Amino acid sequence: MPSNPVSLLRCPLCHAPLQADAAGAACGNRHRFDRAREGYLNLLPAQHKNSLHPGDDAAMVSARRDFLEGNHYAPLRNLLLELIAPLQPTLLLDCGCGEGWYTSALSKAAAATVALDISKDAVKRAAKRDRAITWLVASSVAMPLLDERADVMVAIFSPIDVAEAARVLRPDGSLFVVAPNAGHLWDLRAALYLDVRNHRPESWLTDVSPRFMLHHETNLQLPITLRNNDAVKSLLRMTPYFWRASRDRRTQVESLDTLSTQADFRIFQFRKRLED
Repeated sequence: MPSNPVSLLRCPLCHAPLQADAAGAACGNRHRFDRAREGYLNLLPAQHKNSLHPGDDAAMVSARRDFLEGNHYAPLRNLLLELIAPLQPTLLLDCGCGEGWYTSALSKAAAATVALDISKDAVKRAAKRDRAITWLVASSVAMPLLDERADVMVAIFSPIDVAEAARVLRPDGSLFVVAPNAGHLWDLRAALYLDVRNHRPESWLTDVSPRFMLHHETNLQLPITLRNNDAVKSLLRMTPYFWRASRDRRTQVESLDTLSTQADFRIFQFRKRLED
């Protein structure tokens, strides 16, 4: 493993290898990317953006940080670490790292960690957690990582591009996906919607099957009791449910002083298919 994981990255413009320097990173074709004050690299060119400010905004990032720092999802984080640690990855890639709450824990299992998210607000906050992690503003559909460099890739409530995941993982690499199981946050959703439908985590089996084989899967249910209004608001505002619910129902939930529900996760471990 190179002493600086930047040397495992590729230029998002021309795909030439990047090399670290005092100010950031550059490729042989003179494309330069300066390191932000917080320590991250912005490798998201304008042509890879789907909006002026893609990804989660500052309010959603802040809400998720506040909720996660309450350790309601700590058993999920700990289970992932238990699953990944025996693999002893040389390089772990967190795709959709958000504000880095999971990444900082999972990095303990790896010699080096690269974490990316399309949200600049999220990565700015994540980069303050751990300077040893290589934090990137980057797209999951055009990841700035050289071919077959990662031993483990994780995607926690995050979409991935299957072909890109297969490209960056080594031939024996593992892809860990955390998806909402059927009953995830059912009571919260029942308070927001007239018609509550099951999540369908099994769709991942079909989506990734051309390039990956299922190696292991497990379910994890966690009862959650939020005992103050701030915690209820943080949970609501960190989810996409906030934007999908009607204003009236959203206002009703935001006024609650307590909320009991259940987190319901499906964790998949996939192995990359060997090409014929």
